[in-house]
Amino acid sequence: MKQKFSLLSLAAAACCLVNSCTLQGLEPEDVSPSLRDTAPPAAVQPLALPAAGQNKVAYYVFDVTPAGQGILPMTTFTDNANIVVVFEGTLWELADTVHYNSGWMQNAYYHSKRQILEDIQTLRSRGIKVLMNVDDAPSWSTSTPFTTYNGTAYNYQQFAAFINTCVTTVGFDGISLDVERGATDNANYRNLIQELGDYFGPLSSDPSNKMYIGAFYSGGAPGPIFREVALSQYLNFVMDMGYFQNNTTRFNYWANTLGNAKVMLGMSYDDNSQASAITEAQRHPTPDKAGIMVFAANKNKTYTDAIFAALTTTPTTPPPGADITNYSGTITSQYTDWPTGEDIGKLIDNSSSTKYLTQHAAAWVRFQSNTSNVVNKYTITSANDVPARDPRNWTLQGSNNGTTWTTINTQTNQSFASRFLTKTYTFSNSTAYTYYRLNVSAVQSGSIMQMAEWELFRN
Repeated sequence: MKQKFSLLSLAAAACCLVNSCTLQGLEPEDVSPSLRDTAPPAAVQPLALPAAGQNKVAYYVFDVTPAGQGILPMTTFTDNANIVVVFEGTLWELADTVHYNSGWMQNAYYHSKRQILEDIQTLRSRGIKVLMNVDDAPSWSTSTPFTTYNGTAYNYQQFAAFINTCVTTVGFDGISLDVERGATDNANYRNLIQELGDYFGPLSSDPSNKMYIGAFYSGGAPGPIFREVALSQYLNFVMDMGYFQNNTTRFNYWANTLGNAKVMLGMSYDDNSQASAITEAQRHPTPDKAGIMVFAANKNKTYTDAIFAALTTTPTTPPPGADITNYSGTITSQYTDWPTGEDIGKLIDNSSSTKYLTQHAAAWVRFQSNTSNVVNKYTITSANDVPARDPRNWTLQGSNNGTTWTTINTQTNQSFASRFLTKTYTFSNSTAYTYYRLNVSAVQSGSIMQMAEWELFRN
């Protein structure tokens, strides 16, 4: 049984696949005999993938500090997820009371590896996909970048095979790649991503059962390389973890290249209000997004389950007189050439101190609501500087398919007498549209357009 446990220990330790694991020198003999001689629980048969657009990904973070609740195990921390990612820390540290709490990763519920393995299979018996987290590392920039928990160096083919052994031995349904450690883009890194795709994901030999997903954000190198179809094709979908950024901006950052169906946003109890997270969950663009993710979902079960429940509920219809841009929907623009901090999301963030800017004198902006609305009033607020960039001529148009447009209001020779000035335009309209587009044909002068706010009011 000693050899069997050595393999199991290797697999369990794979949840921290970087050099920083705190127990690199630990050998299987150091683990208590009762655990070493205990066979792992039987694995559940492979599970079908969640339906398109309904991926509900919950990260179980072992060292999380709960908010407003006690510490919950993997089997009860959420009732609504259909994918659970076992995140951060090596399961090795949970093997027994001798080594438990010896490193940075702690969990007051789990005191043995067997508990974790059993709960993984319990989740799977409920039809929930359980994925192993794989961290990248700065060392992935080097010529021999891939090391196991105990410092064994592998090339990309050996390392991918090692991860597959870990997944198979423990009984996971695939992997989630966590990219944020600042490695540089290089051939080894790219080769590993593709090699993992032979074992997991849509291009693997078992695409119906083995998932391969990834969590990235625009500021975490080398995450942006996954905007390339050549790499993202190996993944079932990408998850944006720039929780502190505008939801529309970060969704479009990926979707404009990969398409909506390949992208979902991550939400965090510490960074995203429940209301804003629910709004994103209820937003269903055409084609639909991949789903929604909650990081550290075991921090607050109420928060987590409300978000997942919202993914399948009917979006809230704005009440009469409400600004529909404050409800579920997507803001897009004709051009994406804005400077940092002046993206399209700033146009509907309810703050006149921010602005949207494009390096074009003529351009459109578009809001797609998740519900159909009759709009008969809108506002435009001038930005903080350079009056020459204010819109002068434009049309407001409506559509129900995003292709055929009806002009419902036209304005010419408009001007804004001061900065941060909000001007209101009312008109007659009795047709409900899901899309509204402000099509600016000219600014006051020059070749740059900017606006601070755009509001659309339901009749």
